This record gives sequence, C-alpha cells and structure tokens, in this order.
Amino acid sequence: MSKGNKQKHGKGSKPSKDKASQPKNTPSTQAVKTSNMQVPTDFMLNISMLSDWHVGTGAGRVGDIDRLVQRDHNGLPYIPAKTLTGIWRDGCELIATGLDEGNVNGIWSQWVNYLFGNQPALETEAVEFTPIEATLSVRSAHFPQSFVSAIGSKKLLLEAITFVKPGISIDPKNGCAKEDFLRFEEMVRAGAVLNSTCQLRLDNLDEQQKQAAFALLIAGTKLIERLGGKRRRGAGKCQWQIDKQNSNTWIDWLEKNLEVSAPPKTQKQENISWSDSITNSSTWVKVELTVTTLSPLIISKRTIGNVVETLDYIPGTHLMRLIIRKLKHLNFDFGSAIAHNKLVVTNATPEIAGTIGKPTPIALFGEKLGGGLSNLKEGGKVYNRLREKEPDMQLKGERGSYVSFSNGQIDYRKIDTGLETHNTIKDELQRPTSDIGGVYSYETIPIGTSFKAELRLPQDLAEQLKKHDANWWQKLKSDDKHYERLGQSKKDDYGLVKIEAKSPQNATNKPVVNNNLLTVWVLSDILLRDERLRPTASVKTLQEELEAKLDVKLTLRKDDNLLSLMARQNRLESWQVRWGLPRPSLVGLAAGSCFVFEITANTNPQQLEKKLAELETTGIGERVAEGFGQLCFNHSLLSQNTFISQPSKQSQTTNYSSGNNQNSSSTLNNSQDPNFIYARYIEKATWRKEIERRALSLAASADDRRKILGITSDKPTMSQLGALRSLVGGLIQTETANQTNGVMGWLSHLRNTPNRREKWTDASLREIQNLVTNQQIVWDHLNINIADITMTQNSQQQLQRELWAEAVQTLVDAIIRAHKRSEEEN
Repeated sequence: MSKGNKQKHGKGSKPSKDKASQPKNTPSTQAVKTSNMQVPTDFMLNISMLSDWHVGTGAGRVGDIDRLVQRDHNGLPYIPAKTLTGIWRDGCELIATGLDEGNVNGIWSQWVNYLFGNQPALETEAVEFTPIEATLSVRSAHFPQSFVSAIGSKKLLLEAITFVKPGISIDPKNGCAKEDFLRFEEMVRAGAVLNSTCQLRLDNLDEQQKQAAFALLIAGTKLIERLGGKRRRGAGKCQWQIDKQNSNTWIDWLEKNLEVSAPPKTQKQENISWSDSITNSSTWVKVELTVTTLSPLIISKRTIGNVVETLDYIPGTHLMRLIIRKLKHLNFDFGSAIAHNKLVVTNATPEIAGTIGKPTPIALFGEKLGGGLSNLKEGGKVYNRLREKEPDMQLKGERGSYVSFSNGQIDYRKIDTGLETHNTIKDELQRPTSDIGGVYSYETIPIGTSFKAELRLPQDLAEQLKKHDANWWQKLKSDDKHYERLGQSKKDDYGLVKIEAKSPQNATNKPVVNNNLLTVWVLSDILLRDERLRPTASVKTLQEELEAKLDVKLTLRKDDNLLSLMARQNRLESWQVRWGLPRPSLVGLAAGSCFVFEITANTNPQQLEKKLAELETTGIGERVAEGFGQLCFNHSLLSQNTFISQPSKQSQTTNYSSGNNQNSSSTLNNSQDPNFIYARYIEKATWRKEIERRALSLAASADDRRKILGITSDKPTMSQLGALRSLVGGLIQTETANQTNGVMGWLSHLRNTPNRREKWTDASLREIQNLVTNQQIVWDHLNINIADITMTQNSQQQLQRELWAEAVQTLVDAIIRAHKRSEEEN
C-alpha cells in the first residue's frame, strides 16, 4: 500500500475493493493462506537513504557549523532508534486509521499500541490500567560492520561522508534574504544503506494474530518516505525494507484479512511466591558476572530539569530481575531465597584490572594542587586520613571513582559519561513542545564499558539448581543473537548489554581479624531503619546492627590525630518499572563511607572471624538481596598510609569505546555489498578534496611551480599561461584513453610559431607534454597517501584513471593562479 493510495482514499477510509469478489475468511481457508508465512522474531531493517539527509544533535560548532549530524562511537552518522520508532509508528497509525475507518479505538489502532506501546503523556484523563509495554524493539540504524571495518578511523574518509550546506532565511514581507541569517548545516551524502536490528515478542499470540501484527509493520514501512531534518525541503528521502521479506506478499495478506481479532489485554504481572522453608547452610558459592555495554546505558539516578542523570554502576536491583527470568525454568524458589536473604546479587561496578572495582573510600584525600588518584602517575600523593593526620597542604577528597588494590598497587578508574539529546514531536504541530516532553537529554555510560558483579547463594541451594541443570550458571550468559537489555529507554537506543558468567566458586572470604580495631568500608549503600522504623543514615544505628550481627560491643575509635569516621548519606530515587511511576526514595549511608570501631567486648572471639566473613557475603540492612548493604572489614587498602605508587594503564580515567583501529587494512571487495557503490562515492569525494589540497600546497611554492610547469619569473607570459589553462580545461578522461589531442596540437603549433615559441622555455614545454601524456606524472607530483583515502578493493587504479583529467586541470589551474598572485605582489 503506497502513501499515494493512502492519501487518495483519505484518512478514515480504507482502499476501495470489490468485497463480493473476495472469499470470506474461514478457519480452514485461512490456515491454507497463511501456513507458509512465518513471522520472524528477530529481523534486520534496511534503510536506503536516497537523498542527502540530516539527523542532528541539536547543537553546532561555534564559528563553523550551526547544525551538526549525530555520529556513533565509530565516528559515523547514524539514525537514532527513537527517530525510527516514531516515524514507523506514524506510518502504522495511518494504516490503522484507514483500516478502522477513522475509529481511534478500533482493532487495528489497538494493534499499533500493542506493537509500539501506548503513550501515557497524551492521556487527558487519569490512567486506570498498567501502561502497555511495547512488543517491538527497534535499535539504532548504523552502517554495516563491513563498511565500518573498511573505513576504520581514516579521518579524510570520515569527513567526506558529510558536507556543509549553506542556507538562508527569507523575509516573507519582501521575499529577500534576511541579513545576518546565513547558516551552515552538516549534511550526510546520499546513497548510504543503514541497518537496524529489531526484535518482536509475540509469544502469547496465535498464528493469525502474529501475521496481522507483522503485516501492519510491513505496510507501515511503505508510508515512510522521508526522515530527519529538512525532510520537507528535499532532504531525508529514504526507502525501508525488512530483510528477507517480500513486502507485496504481506500487503496482499493484509488486504485479504482485514477482519482480525483484537490483541490480548495486558496480563497481570506474575508474583513471586515464597515459603518459610529455606536452607541454613553456612557455605556460600558465587558466580562472577561480567556485563559489557553494547550500546549507551542509562541507569537513572535523578532528573534535573530536562536532563536524566545516570549512575556509574548497575544496581543489583536491575540484575536480579534478569537473573530470575533466566533461571525461572529451573523451578527454583526465588521468593523464599530473597525473603530470607539467601540470594544476593551485588551491584555491577566497573571492572579494574580484571577484578571488581570498589567505590573509592571517602577517607582518601589527594593534594588539591597536582595530587589525587588521577595524578599518581605524575607523582601526586594520596593520604589515608584513617591512618595519618592531616598534612600542612590543602587536601581534596577523592570521590566518584572506583579502585582496586593488590600487592601494594592501587588501580583507579572513573567512568566518563556522555550526553545524548532527544525530543518528543507533537503530531499536530510536527515540532517538539513542552506539553508532551519537548527536548530532553540523557546522561549515558559509554559503549564498551565492562562491569563485574557476583551472584551469591548457599551451597545447598546451588546443589538444588544443579539437580535441574548441571550447567545452570551458563543460562546466565547472553547468546550471540539475543543480548540483554537494562536500564532506561532499553527498547531502542540504550541498554543493550552482553553478560558473561564464570562457573561457581567458593564465596567465603577470610577477612583479617584485629582483636582491638574493626575498620569498616561500605561497598554499597546501606539501608537502615531507626527505632521508629524511619529510614536513617545514623552511624549509631549501623553500630548497633554490627554489634547484633557480630555479638560484640563497639565504640568509635578515640584519637585526636586520626579520623574515626568518614561518612556521607545518599538518596536514590526508586522506580516502578511496570507502572512507569516513582516509588519512595531510598535513603542511607553512601558507598565509600569508612568507620574505625574499637572492640570493647567480644563474648566469643573464636566466632568473630566466621561472622565477619558471613557478613561480608550477605550484607547488612534492608534489601541486601539486591546489592545493598555490602561491607568490607579490615581491608588492606585502609591500612596503608600515603600512596605515591604509579597505577597501571587500566587504572587511568578512560572513555572506553569500541572504535576501530587506525591501521585497519580491510577493504570492501564485494560489488554486491549494498554500500559498495556508496563507498566508491565517498572515496571519489575524498580524492577530489585531497587533490585540491595538495595542488594548492604545491602551487604555493615557487620551486614547485618551476618543477612542475617550468614557470619562471619572466617566462612564460600570463597570456600564454591563460591559453594553456583553457586548453587543459578541455582534457577528457574516457574508459580507454586520455583525450589530449587539443593540448598536443597546441604544443605542436607553438613550437612552429617563433614569436610564441620564444615566450616559453624548453623545460616548460617538456614538462607540460609529460604531464598530459604520462598519466602517472600528475600523481607523482601530488604524492597523495593512497592508504588514507581508499576503502574498496582496486579503487586506486580506477580512481586514478577516472580523476586523471580533473587532477591535471586542478594542478595547472592552482599553479597559474598562484603564479599570477606572486607576480602581482612583486
């Protein structure tokens, strides 16, 4: 169904057809029609850009470009998933409106909401039911990996993908251009083919319903003609095609199956049941999990204005739900394990030197000028205020980072977050408005960041899982086709992660026992309640909890020269994913807090080590199963004084990215590749720009002008050079040979005409003849680095042949113009 047909019949009507000629759909005939039409759950969306296009960042470069295009971590333009989803939904809504004959609550409109989710922001009344979650997940559209590998990090080719387009604003009163309204916009060249991976979850539908949903998506792609900025001014023309699917077949199916059943209603979330029977095993095992971000990740921390800030770690709350879903087929009593704190999923913190990073202790201070963990390599110092008194110089507390400590070596890492801007379009105005969200920004964790976490459970519960599946822990891994999704906005641009799991190991730690002092390092926020059951960040409450757990009496260390506690409180905004609404805030002691207690009474010294180890494994306070309340006792890091050592390379503050290697040597060698022609187009644009740059560079030197054309200060004259430039401008490059007859005839006539011959030197005539007869000469003069401007196989020979005439013309023209300017200055 084309957009033209849609507009012809009008909104609220469906394409006319002879209903009498169509057989009535019955279960038997329907089964015959649809038996060979399989609905894919994972598919690729191919988007061919037929004109120049612009999907912008909403920002520019001061003094240069007013509007920049969005680029991915490889430095290539891409189309955000939110843009794709919004335009695809518009197309499907048009189809649904026509099929429902204008009924906004019709069955096909319900299918649109089922596929893309409903839009609570557009509701005018109170929402009574759970928001509908989208069953279609669309990822950002990027260049295929073959193209990415071929272009690598070649700066000149990356720059040639875009060009700068000037624009003006017209005054409607006089029809003339407004003054001071000249602008420059970055545009992506036409011809690219981008790919977007999509997932469709239709598990609870029958076969006909699945086909109806997929047919609606196919039909929606046919109404999409343009996307991005300036699409009403000729830019952004595109064509969508779902890979390995015949669009006409599905549209024919849709025309013959206009009457379908409504999609199922949102099912009530299945509650986790639990019982009081649970293990009493004291031996615990752990499964180490590695989480690697494959797309930017948002773990919502708080919202300030229109900016959503992210945490720099993944809370165990996010991982718990994922783990339960992956292991639910084992019939394990997760509810009882969680309720009795016999299942712990720690926070996933940044990986440092292959280990789990720990929040930097608040007790560490660096010199304000040239100190701190980030400057240890340059000789900076870091002081442990739990072990030494404050020095004479001014100090600054370390925060917002993670550390790892072993063999006296401290490693350091800090996540450098990015910022992505989006907007919400109002259908009536086709512009962002604050009424429905307007422009907003996400702070994100970059692609390629690795985190580590642990799943901990008692030994006998692990044995129960092993009885159902000997390799149960391998179910936690991500396969190559179905990666996991975490965080906010995880169905489109963000939240794609890969999870790896190691085999179970003994989780019992052996903390150092000191009969006099107990040093506590808080590894995750601790949620405690006071005697009135109110959330609290009181150190006294923590002390009482530790006394009860360890069966000891504690008091804060009393030392006038040393600090005994360094603590902060933290507040996390909780969230109800199912309803999309906020929940009560979580307030407690912040990760990184440190305490030094004196043990004044120990009723059972032999059990202290065992209880410390158990508390390190299970945690303290509320919601320990989700990673809260993690502690570390008497860690060797806090027993050190001053740090001056140099950290390893992995400890430096780094923006981890999966960009390509600068020396990538792969090339596109398949003419059937959808981006092969586009790659050649980019190469030719790059060659032309580089030819011009090198020609201007050579023309600026008098020695090079004399070497290439034999030009001196007195010979030849400007009139003769003008004639040469005119004749060289007529050079033509064909598939088989160079058409140089005009220049060669002019040279022959010149040599036979004495009054003209004397205006030239023998060197000039010789160099000109060599330049137009020997194709390699001009490339030797230009001396272009071919490796930096090629990305397809055998492109050098073909482009040198195609651009030979243009290269000669550009070089001769640049030399003659430079010579004229030089003569005028003299």
